[in-house]
Amino acid sequence: MPRKPLSTFDNLNKEELLEIVRNEAGDRVSDSLIVVANRIIEIPEYSCTINIRTGEDVSDFMKKWTNKFINGYNNRPSQRTSNPIGTQHDPILDEIISARIHHTTDDLESIKYGHRLSMSAENIAGAFLEEYIAEELISQGWHCCWGETMKSIDFCNVDGQLLQVKNSDNSENSSSKTVRDGTPIKHWFRRFSRTGGTNWNALNELVGIDNEEDNLNEESFKAFVRESVSNNPGSIFLEEESPFYGNEEDSNNES
Repeated sequence: MPRKPLSTFDNLNKEELLEIVRNEAGDRVSDSLIVVANRIIEIPEYSCTINIRTGEDVSDFMKKWTNKFINGYNNRPSQRTSNPIGTQHDPILDEIISARIHHTTDDLESIKYGHRLSMSAENIAGAFLEEYIAEELISQGWHCCWGETMKSIDFCNVDGQLLQVKNSDNSENSSSKTVRDGTPIKHWFRRFSRTGGTNWNALNELVGIDNEEDNLNEESFKAFVRESVSNNPGSIFLEEESPFYGNEEDSNNES
């Protein structure tokens, strides 16, 4: 089944396609859904690709796209349960560590499972960042492209502006700078990988926040993550064999 972008189809009628989106969403419709749908119709080469069977048309594309967006929102990190880590621990790592430091068996177990827990957290950090920004910026007219429904673009606003966000400056960015209609793609990263400093002021400036009280910042992001994980511990996968398993309640109650 070939995957196709919206640009595959000809003679796109915006109002007809938006009506398909509204009908498919029903009572699940949201302002964000309509803003992002409107933008992909304007720049269809930046839509995600969708599996399209022989005989299916643009109406089927928009229905599938709508459900992809809604499912992405419903499975945001504060709501979903993370999958188990798919790789097994490599015992040669224990040998390397043992040759370097003096340790007990318990030390080695803590190192091993601490590393795996850190990987689980790292895998979802970018998604938490996206959800935090989505919550904070919706009042500014910016909407998240949930479910990766736009290619290389994470947010768009009611004026058609486009934004791509990354957790770190060493994450891979799209090479695209503008889209077909001349709109620039704004690029932002949260963290400087070499210094550990953060870059929130640049985001506040990019999205046009004038009121200092509305500024996004690292402390606010940390508070969002702590609350999200406390309310949904399953968002971070923790192996039952881990020495950390079972102490979640104590850690959640710490101030």
